[in-house]
Formats: sequence, structure tokens, C-alpha cells
Amino acid sequence: MKTPTLEMFLNEMLTTKTAESYLYTINHFIKTNPKAKRYKFKEVVQYMELVNQKQSNPQYRIRILSAIKKYYDYLIITGQRSDHPCKKLNIKRNSNQAIQTQDLFSSEELELLLQRENRYWFLELRNQVLLGLLIYQGLSSEEIIRLELKNIDLDNGTIYVKASKNLNRRTLELKPKQILPLSKYIDEVRPKMLMMKTDVLVLNKLGKPFTVDGVGSIIEPLKCLFPDRKLNPQTIRMSVICNWLNERKLTLEQTQELAGHKWIGTTEKYIKSDAKNERELINRYFPKL
Repeated sequence: MKTPTLEMFLNEMLTTKTAESYLYTINHFIKTNPKAKRYKFKEVVQYMELVNQKQSNPQYRIRILSAIKKYYDYLIITGQRSDHPCKKLNIKRNSNQAIQTQDLFSSEELELLLQRENRYWFLELRNQVLLGLLIYQGLSSEEIIRLELKNIDLDNGTIYVKASKNLNRRTLELKPKQILPLSKYIDEVRPKMLMMKTDVLVLNKLGKPFTVDGVGSIIEPLKCLFPDRKLNPQTIRMSVICNWLNERKLTLEQTQELAGHKWIGTTEKYIKSDAKNERELINRYFPKL
């Protein structure tokens, strides 16, 4: 089988725009570091220190490091290296920027939210649909209330999420277990609930479009499941993103696309670091990273 080029590898793994950006960064890295193919952890850290001296913006440095990591992924996949010199290297952040991942919820814990019953069957089905969008697709409250019927493609099992000021547009896969509830809600329940002309997917019990506060009210009765932790739509979304990275082991770029993050640095905050020794080494010799 023909060995893929670096450009082919990036285009297969990333969006076109990200692949182009990474390829430019990697080519510059290789050009200015002829021995980059054999670099060890220390050499990569030294290079990132030079990047920091030229550009202190953490988002910029994160993008550079992410591209370099992909370069070494390529070398491993093509058999040019057997180890990854900077797999666990991350850009140091202020402590107030870090996500406290220990306070978030595992996938199993999030599944418990679906076990809640409602005395009104039509509300129970609607809530099941809404909760599924929270715990499987990781949508924000704002994204959920903006969903329209045309955004749901049950034949292909996908949902289209429109772009907003803070998040990118994206098409996400639905879980098989979501298809039947969504189909029943759209075809049977929603028409009976509808009290005004609207294409909005999720309706409240008065048959009108749902609000952000309404999404929060669905979560309120479930807080008793986790009395010692903060349960709300935001922490559910944060938990889903964290689980994509740390449970499912998706790449930063894959998680960024699923979450709709505009900047990969936003996604990187969710990584659970288990590389204490490497982090201590960086802090000791390269405190600005």
C-alpha cells in the first residue's frame, strides 16, 4: 500500500481549513528545524519556548503545538518513528482558566438522567428527546431552543446545529436509541402540543417554543441524583466534551469539531493530565510555557 503524504494524512484527519493551517505550520517547523524528525521531548519544549518569545498569545501557541503533534502522529503511522515526543505536552494556563474535570459527570452518570419519569407521557417523550441532545450531542441550551424540524434528518441519523456567535455550525450523528423517540415526538407528540405556527423542534407544555430557562427547568428535578455536585445544562455539556476526550479518547481536533469550539485551546482545557512528571519538568525549566 502506498504511503500517504503528510498532506493526505492531514486532509483525512482534519477539516480542509485546519489541514491547510497545520500543513503550513508543520512545513515551517521542519524548515527551521532540520532534525525535527528525531526530536525528543526536550527539543520540542525548547522550540515552543522560542514560539512563546515571539508570540505570547496562548491560543496561537496551542495551535502551533497541535500541528506539531499531528506531524509526529504522521511519522508514527508511516513507520518513521515508534514514539511520540510530545504527546502529553500541553500549554500552561492560568489556574482560573482550567476546567475542573473532577467535578464533571461520567457517561454512566449522565445516562441516569434519562431514567426520570413524568406523569404526562407526552412531556416524558419530549424530555427524553431534549435530554438526549444534551448528553449525547453535548448541545448548549441556546442551540437546543434554536433547532428546527428541518435540522433533524432521521433517514441519515444526523442533526444539523446552526452556527452562533460563540460556536461553529456542525452536523452530528444521532445515537440509534435517539431515532425512535425523535420520530415519535416529531410525528405524534409535537403536532398535538403545537399551539402556534412554528418550526421550532422543542415545545413547552403550552405548545410554544422552549426557552433557555425552560431547558434548565428540565434539569432542576434531577439535581437530587447528585446533591454534592453542580448539575445544569452547562455542566452536562462540559461533561460530554470531557468524556469525548478522556473516555472515548477522541483527538483534540475531533472533539473540537463535535463541540463546535472556534478555538482548539478551548477544547484542550478539558484534557485530564496524567503526565505530572513531564509537567513539572516544563515548569522547572520553561516556566513561560
